Amino acid sequence: MAASNERDRDESFAQQAALAKFGELALKSNDLDEILGEACRLVGEALGTDLAKVVELDVDGETLRLRAGVGWRPGIVGRIMTHIANPYPESLVLRSHEPIVSADLAHESRFTIPDFVAEHGVTATVCVLIPGIDSMPPYGVLQVDSRDPRDFGEEHMAFLSTYANMLASAVGRFRAAGELQRRADENERLLHEVQQRADDNERLLRELQHRVKNNLQVMVGLVEVQSRQVNAGSTRLALRAIGRRIEALRLLHDKLHLGGDVDRIDLSDYLSQLAASLLRFHEGEAKRIKLILDVERGLIASPDQAAPIGLVVNEFITNSLKHAFDGNPGTIGLRLGTLGSSDVALDLSDDGKGLPPDASAQGGTGMRLITSLARQLRTQVEWAPSKGPGTRLRIPLHLRRI
Repeated sequence: MAASNERDRDESFAQQAALAKFGELALKSNDLDEILGEACRLVGEALGTDLAKVVELDVDGETLRLRAGVGWRPGIVGRIMTHIANPYPESLVLRSHEPIVSADLAHESRFTIPDFVAEHGVTATVCVLIPGIDSMPPYGVLQVDSRDPRDFGEEHMAFLSTYANMLASAVGRFRAAGELQRRADENERLLHEVQQRADDNERLLRELQHRVKNNLQVMVGLVEVQSRQVNAGSTRLALRAIGRRIEALRLLHDKLHLGGDVDRIDLSDYLSQLAASLLRFHEGEAKRIKLILDVERGLIASPDQAAPIGLVVNEFITNSLKHAFDGNPGTIGLRLGTLGSSDVALDLSDDGKGLPPDASAQGGTGMRLITSLARQLRTQVEWAPSKGPGTRLRIPLHLRRI
């Protein structure tokens, strides 16, 4: 049993290391082929398999190309092409948007595998979707193959899902850059007299790349913090926590993109949608919990402020839903507004069982993250009991108004 626990722990750390290494590469590299190839190598190492690949969906929405891979003989990667209508696992994933897991292909009846896969002696496979960003179609499929029968469990699937989402963000950066550059070139060729429009696209390109890189860096930091806290038994929960933090950043990017302004964001809409999405994610707890929102409109933050503010909200609400109520009904409050004169504060509260007496001294992962995020905002965290039972958090903020 001890050997099994140690093996699980080693595998968990290998997965966390793969996420951190890939995130670092995605920040530095300007070569998509390098990023995809290294993604395959790292995920293969993390799961201890010989074979991995990225299958790309062509712009026609039908053709699949083996874009990157590791462990395949020469002449396979970059040349093998299939069709989305074929009964292959990667085709099924792209049609259903659901993962495919097969521990033993010899007993598989849902699909067949391509000849080249069988020729490599593959007996087990797992495929997850690489989603598109900004409502784009999926990029493709991340697939890990094994020559030995292999049971890919929930922890493996959680790891692969997080990995595929980070891969989607990296691919999205290249897609956005390519699309914006195409528009800039077209404007320069056809509409020379509207040079200002081309300049705006150039600025948007620079800002989007800057924001995506910064937020990917935040994700890498979160993964590294979490990797020091988890053990084999909590890996799945840890990765789910990372997923919710990434979702908070993704929602911020959506708001910036849809608003057409990369320099500022109205916190009212962003925080309201973020809080609602957290309740939807924790559906079981949310049926008993009432969310009270009191967010003053017209409070504007820069993206560098909005990202840590959103992550603070994510940490507090998530921890309240998990720990404050013990299955009982309750209330979570989120208030952002003016205090007295011109000062502004973010107030988060619940009427649950409250913090233990030594909580501020010990501090769990969530509390330490909130403290670290407050430092990024150049402010301090004020933990205090609510009026009555529960917990209250206040963070003074320096925000603009419109």
